[in-house]
Amino acid sequence: MEGSWTPGRAGERRGQLDPGQLDPGDLDPGLPDRGDLDPGDTDAGIGVRRPVVEVPWDPDEEGPLRPPRRRRARKVVLISLAALIVIIAGTGTAAYLVARHDLGGMQRLGNPFASIPTSARPALPTGAAANDQTFLVSGVDTQSPGPPASGSAASGSAASGSAASSQRPRSDSLMLVHLIAGGAGAYVVSIPSDAWVPIPGHGHGTIDSAYLDGGPTLMIETVEHLTGVRVDHFAIINWAGFRALTNALGGVTVNVPKTTYDPSSQVIWTPGQHHLDGTQALEYVTDRHGLLSGYVGLEQRQQEYLRGVLKQLRLTGMLANPLSAGTVLHALTSAVSVDSTLSVSAMLHLALSISGLNTNRIVFGTAPYVTATAVHRSQSVVQLNRTVGAGFWHAFEYDSLPAFMTANGLTPFAPSAP
Repeated sequence: MEGSWTPGRAGERRGQLDPGQLDPGDLDPGLPDRGDLDPGDTDAGIGVRRPVVEVPWDPDEEGPLRPPRRRRARKVVLISLAALIVIIAGTGTAAYLVARHDLGGMQRLGNPFASIPTSARPALPTGAAANDQTFLVSGVDTQSPGPPASGSAASGSAASGSAASSQRPRSDSLMLVHLIAGGAGAYVVSIPSDAWVPIPGHGHGTIDSAYLDGGPTLMIETVEHLTGVRVDHFAIINWAGFRALTNALGGVTVNVPKTTYDPSSQVIWTPGQHHLDGTQALEYVTDRHGLLSGYVGLEQRQQEYLRGVLKQLRLTGMLANPLSAGTVLHALTSAVSVDSTLSVSAMLHLALSISGLNTNRIVFGTAPYVTATAVHRSQSVVQLNRTVGAGFWHAFEYDSLPAFMTANGLTPFAPSAP
């Protein structure tokens, strides 16, 4: 046999085959262990077992060789699959690390809950709602990407007076955001900034003055007293910072319901869909000229913009790509500040839940009100509907808001306003 050993000349080969003619994988891995072959007596270059000189060898016992092409093809498939798994795992790890880094660098507002007595707060929700999360989100227009508050106000103290108040920008929007556990849905409900409400320790006033007088702590106390909803976390949106986020997403599409004119920017908003860049988006969410319902209409615009942001994130899948995720998250964390009780791990978990949430399962609405154009003490205010409001906020906290709104003739953004 060509390529076999000559008994009298151990260690010398004769008529050796080209190693490329046979593949080492052509050996059948299922061959039985004879026990009479030396394990070191196999030549990978030849591709067949060499018989020990002292023992006769019957080639029929080895069985036929398998076709080399089939074996090579299987190897290529396995190697390619392994490489794909490594790439996917590496991408997921990179996206996770990028997200963790950016979220870890988000501006913090201290702990605004620390000075609120437990007895003064609403009870924790029970049942399935106990696993939900509710955020109180305040929007400000500072026209700068920096943190919207600092010092004692940012740490949540209820310090008041002209010095502390002058350091805080006025809140131009207020939203309660309820995230149902497991990404099953979400509610985003605006409370008009000029709603006339009782403010603990300060009599009555527009709800935005609670933030001006006492920072995040007094704002949380006021909203919890008004709604009976337990707030888990507090966040501030700096609308100016969303300019970079809009550009990072490649623009955001909004639906304008009615023609309005902004004299400051000389922009005419016409009915229909508009794909906005960062500058246009900032103009859209801060312009209240021509809106018959004042802050109510402005907050509906801001909700429409947030809906567009979530939809764009879902359509593009940018958070799943570590290259684009870095740009998006950096812009997002520059525009949003959160309280220090919200850990980075919790934010990652929430981000994962929201990323898979279809915008059709998000209910956007406004706190029930009687009129948006009331006048109190020569000041234009919004009078909330306290009768309907009690059931509304209970349904909000216990995951039954759509059914309540239907039963009471309320629709998203109701009462409707341009």
